[in-house]
Amino acid sequence: MRTLNSLTQNLIESLTQLLEQPGEDALQTLEVCAPVLIEELQQVLIRAVDRRDIESQLQTALANWLRQHPQPENAESALLEALRKQALLSSKSAAEAQS
Repeated sequence: MRTLNSLTQNLIESLTQLLEQPGEDALQTLEVCAPVLIEELQQVLIRAVDRRDIESQLQTALANWLRQHPQPENAESALLEALRKQALLSSKSAAEAQS
């Protein structure tokens, strides 16, 4: 499950509402709101995180920790399954972490 911060959520909702109402009013609204929308988009870009980078870092940290602190196979499998269910690791990453 992915959660959007309120800034991103508000930005998406505002743009969607504007784009669903084509016409002169929408163009005027965009013209007036453009500076704020641009600023919000720039903030989203600054705060954006590439999930692939985070997943790779998590996989590396998890694999290192499991090497240093061996766990029973069933405990390790349960941990990796819990991470997969929460969409924190892909099946591929979890398999690599077990290696």
